[in-house]
Amino acid sequence: MPEPTKKTVSAFTKKPKSLTVEVGAMVLFEAQTEKEDAKVRWQRDTKDITGSDKYIISAEGNKHSLTISNAAPEDAAGYAVISGGSKVKFELKVKEAEAKAPAKAALKPPAEAAPPADAPSEPSVDGPPAVPVPSEPPAQTSETNDHAPDHHEGHHEENQNPDTRQDLTGLFSEKPHSGEVTVGENITFVAKVCGESLLKKPTVTWFKGKWMDLASKSGKHLQLKEHYDRNTKTYTFEMHIIAAKANFAGGYRCEVSSRDKFDSCNFELTVHEVQTVEGFDIRAAFRRTSTDSGDAGELDFSGLLKKRE
Repeated sequence: MPEPTKKTVSAFTKKPKSLTVEVGAMVLFEAQTEKEDAKVRWQRDTKDITGSDKYIISAEGNKHSLTISNAAPEDAAGYAVISGGSKVKFELKVKEAEAKAPAKAALKPPAEAAPPADAPSEPSVDGPPAVPVPSEPPAQTSETNDHAPDHHEGHHEENQNPDTRQDLTGLFSEKPHSGEVTVGENITFVAKVCGESLLKKPTVTWFKGKWMDLASKSGKHLQLKEHYDRNTKTYTFEMHIIAAKANFAGGYRCEVSSRDKFDSCNFELTVHEVQTVEGFDIRAAFRRTSTDSGDAGELDFSGLLKKRE
């Protein structure tokens, strides 16, 4: 009978394992022999490795190690550790370092600014945004003081540069017209704006001259009012001049704006002086006029003398 094959006993009780590391890493392979005085050799691609700054070989009792510093792609190869008749093969693989995720910012990015309350809403998936129906603004009547458009202040404002904007868009559906009034009487100027295509309530400003804002002059002689008609979707703005004075005469201007739209209109106010009645001489009514008969005449209040029949 043939003799049974003898099983080879390994000289190693602990064997190094194949590793995969990133570029720049330090690699440690460890082995342990059965005998403490066993001689051990390390190989790379079947060639013995000698100790250096790159390869550090260590032996302490029956413990042995091979350290490879600063692993590079060219260090990837087949390695082996040999003791007596035992040889253990293993591999080293070196991969590029993975890009690390950037550190989170210490501060959170500023929150997105909330859109103005009057800004149009973003289009929804289901369809175009609905145009909001403007609410009916309350009539505004300011009577905080007794100032009226002042002639001297108006003259000062007229020396300022006029508005040169040319982006008129025809917002007025009715413009205020020039008017005439007698001293002490009232007059109203009216401006209308169609709000059907507007997403925001328009702003109307009344000026005298170039450009005295009359909002600051509201009071006893001047009142500014406005109201909104839901049925016609029309804004009506009124400027009431009460008990007009002579110095109220002159050029006026009405401006309307809504977001990126603008319109304006110039008009004039003429103030007439009160016509005085020619003087009436009451003494002429009592003068006696002689007649042939010597009779007294009958007097009426027109100053004319009638003969008595």
